[in-house]
Amino acid sequence: MKTVAILIPTRNRPEILRRTLKELRCAGLGDKPLIVYDDASENQDVIGRMVRSDWPHSQFIRGTERKGQAAGRNLLLRACPCDLALCLDDDSFPEFSDWIGEYLRTDWRQRRLAVATFQYKRLADGKLSINETSLPCSATGFLGGASMVHVSSILSVGGYRDFFVYGYEEPELALRLRLAGFAIWQDPRIVILHNHFNVPQENRNPGEYDYLYARNGVLLSSLNLPLPLGLPRGIARSLRRALTNRRNAWAKTKGIIVGIAMTFARWNERTPCSWRDSLGMLYDNR
Repeated sequence: MKTVAILIPTRNRPEILRRTLKELRCAGLGDKPLIVYDDASENQDVIGRMVRSDWPHSQFIRGTERKGQAAGRNLLLRACPCDLALCLDDDSFPEFSDWIGEYLRTDWRQRRLAVATFQYKRLADGKLSINETSLPCSATGFLGGASMVHVSSILSVGGYRDFFVYGYEEPELALRLRLAGFAIWQDPRIVILHNHFNVPQENRNPGEYDYLYARNGVLLSSLNLPLPLGLPRGIARSLRRALTNRRNAWAKTKGIIVGIAMTFARWNERTPCSWRDSLGMLYDNR
C-alpha cells in the first residue's frame, strides 16, 4: 500500500499550528511523514523547534522572505517523499483518519486522478462547506487545505503559479489540471475540521488581499482560456467581486489593471486551450 505525507504551510501562528499537530496525532496520523513550510514568520526559530519536537520524523522548510501560499505549497510538493500528499492548512485537520486507507488503495494513475477534495467543518459553529447529504462525485475545483493530491500529477502541469501568491490559486490550478485531462474527485463524507480565526501576529493586509483577488481573478481566465473569451470573463469576475464588497476600491481597480497587463506580459505562459475545450470548461462550471 502507498503511503502519504502531510504538507502544511504556516506563517506567524505557532499556537494554532501546535493545536493542529496535536489533533493530527490524536487522529492516528502521528506516524506519517510531515513537512511544514514557514513563510518567513517573525518567530521561525520557535516554530521550527516546536515542529521538530512535536513530530520527530518531520521536515521544516524555512522561508527567508515571504513568498505566499501558492509558492509555499509548491515547495512542499517538490519536497514530498511520497506519491500522495494530504494538503492541510495550519488550522485544519481530519476529524477521523480511517478513510485514508481507501485513498491509498486507489489507483490514481489509472483514473487520471489528481486531487481528492474533502469538506471543511468550522469548529466555531459547525458549518459545513458542502451539503452533508451530497454524494461523492466529480468536481471542478478543490480546497487547498482539505485535499489529498497525487504529487506527480500536480507537478506535471507546473503546480501552482507562484506569482498568484494567494487568491484563486486553487481554481486556477484546477482549471489547468482539467485541461490536461486530470480528474478532481469531491468526497463530502470526509470532514476536515477548520479551526479558523485570525490572529494579530499574522499582519494581514486587507488592501493586499483585495488587490490580489482582483488581479488573480483576471488572470485565472485570461491565462487559461482563448483571449477573446478569457479576458472579458476574468475582468467580469473581478468587477463582480469588487461590487459585492466595495472596500479598497483603488486596490481592486489597480488589481484589475495589473491583471490585464500581466495577461500580455506573461503571454508565453498561457495554457494552450481550444475553443471546444474552453466551452466544455464553462459548461462544467455552470
